[in-house]
Amino acid sequence: MPLLDEVLAYIKGLWLLIQGNREGYQWLDISEVGLWRSFAAILWSLPAMAVSWASWRLYYLSAMPSGTSVGFGFFLKLLVIDVVSWLLPIVLVAALSRPLGFSALVVPVIVTTNWLSVPLSYAMAIPAAILLLARGGHQFTALLSLIVLLAGVALLFRLLRTITGNQNLLASALTALYLLPSMMLAQYLQNLFGLMPT
Repeated sequence: MPLLDEVLAYIKGLWLLIQGNREGYQWLDISEVGLWRSFAAILWSLPAMAVSWASWRLYYLSAMPSGTSVGFGFFLKLLVIDVVSWLLPIVLVAALSRPLGFSALVVPVIVTTNWLSVPLSYAMAIPAAILLLARGGHQFTALLSLIVLLAGVALLFRLLRTITGNQNLLASALTALYLLPSMMLAQYLQNLFGLMPT
């Protein structure tokens, strides 16, 4: 499990890459060991995820009939959705890398996007935390969530553009691959698990 200083170094490397500075690689571990260690980003993101889950619980209960309650299983389902949505794009990237001709970039792509998910998870938790604390202001938090989402997409694209050597088409395809399937799967699983208010 990487310690905080190490994670902060990774984030510094990501920021350099996002700015188009390939020296950011010096702050990242893109070895085979670094690849597997990058999945610790899921654990680092759990506190932020928990805030988002609590916010979703509040939204769910507010839209359900009075007296509705949720237990531990509700949060377990949300955890499953988040983890599966995190892993699906990685599987797709690995599977499509050879046919699309970017197999040499698989490890850098996975390592960097895994670690990018940590700051993005905490950024997305800010609107959720505001909603929990304020118990209102849904329009403001929805707008803030949209702004954070768009900023996250822009950062992801800029990161992938640097990694792919400024291949805008490939970077765009990878960005879409990271976003669309996981969003579609998350929505499907939310309905399947009964996490959408009826």
